[in-house]
Amino acid sequence: MKFLSVDYDKALDLLLCCEQAYVQFDNDGKFMIPATYSLVDTIKACAIVEQEWFGYIIENEDSLIIVFRGTKSDLDWLADLKIDQDLFPFVMDGGSVHSGFLSIYQSCREMLLAIVKEKALSKKIFITGHSLGGSLATLLGYELAMTGICNPNVYTFGSPKVGNIKFKEKYDEFVRHSMRFVNLYDIVPLSPPFKVEVKPLNIFLEYVQVKHGITFSLNKGTIAKSHHLSAYIEGVKEMKEKYDYTPTFTYKLREDESVEEII
Repeated sequence: MKFLSVDYDKALDLLLCCEQAYVQFDNDGKFMIPATYSLVDTIKACAIVEQEWFGYIIENEDSLIIVFRGTKSDLDWLADLKIDQDLFPFVMDGGSVHSGFLSIYQSCREMLLAIVKEKALSKKIFITGHSLGGSLATLLGYELAMTGICNPNVYTFGSPKVGNIKFKEKYDEFVRHSMRFVNLYDIVPLSPPFKVEVKPLNIFLEYVQVKHGITFSLNKGTIAKSHHLSAYIEGVKEMKEKYDYTPTFTYKLREDESVEEII
């Protein structure tokens, strides 16, 4: 099935950006960006107790792209497992969200908002992320839309659930441009489960997904491989069916302040 309203080329370009966010983490800050873009800033955020590379922000004449990576470290896994909920504190009546995801978002929020406020009047804002990064993209897009800073374009891939029914209702109403890509063989978008019982407190939490997923089916043989970013790149390419995909990005390596062109 082809979703005619979906810009698959944009989705694939953003997936390649997500890929470089993982490279950034693995290489202590070294990664490649599209040659037609310039680096605005890198993103460091706190997972539980430690600052980590979590992504970057790039721009060209027309667009600003904010990119988040998914789970990589043991501390990231601990944050993923903090499935109790907190009220989203930055908007009125915004629902409740996953406390682990919220804590990471809060640690980098101010710098992200400052950059978007500066750029939003002149550029389209794109926010993207895979896995845990999808949840961070969802939270940022939510705040930007709910507070009227801008109408962001949010693209997530294999994102887990972020919040409760109130959060979903508000997100679906206010974040008008949101694409959530889901591999039907990936269990991460199904987690946390719809109902979560916090037994010591006798509390029941509810988790629901935002928007309707744009789905494909790609069984890579294991749970981990079916969730991996490479499965999403392959799946989105297949969703283009017989249409050719020509990457619009070439890349340049960024290491500290020096830039080396990659041919």
